Amino acid sequence: MPSAPPPTAADYVEFHRRDELGVLIIRWTRPVSAAELQQSYEAALTLARPASTRYWLADSRGRGPASEDDTHWVLTQFMPRVAAVLHGRVYLAFLVSAAQLSPEEQQTGSPMVFSDLAHVRLFATEEAAIHWLHSRQHLDSA
Repeated sequence: MPSAPPPTAADYVEFHRRDELGVLIIRWTRPVSAAELQQSYEAALTLARPASTRYWLADSRGRGPASEDDTHWVLTQFMPRVAAVLHGRVYLAFLVSAAQLSPEEQQTGSPMVFSDLAHVRLFATEEAAIHWLHSRQHLDSA
């Protein structure tokens, strides 16, 4: 079910809660500043909180590459807070340009972070990303 984005994020990011999949989808529609990127993630957390949605797909292809500082903020400051608020490990699948990944990584994903707080992988296709998120859900519920 699509969720309305916060007014401050409407022109550069879209959110979709796929409750039937247990996944929150974030899609940037244009390149964003560091402040807009942080606002996007804060809005995503607000949308994820009611159902404690810990499986996220972030389509970064429209926003372009993040800076090292932006990546550092997401991984070291934001993700630990998300894990605490949502009461568990967060699984984040990023969609990136296929040119950034080897042919094998395009199918299986490229591991970026593996910790007690978050598992983050890079994917070239939404299908592969959703498949990975779904497999993580089954492992968590086993």
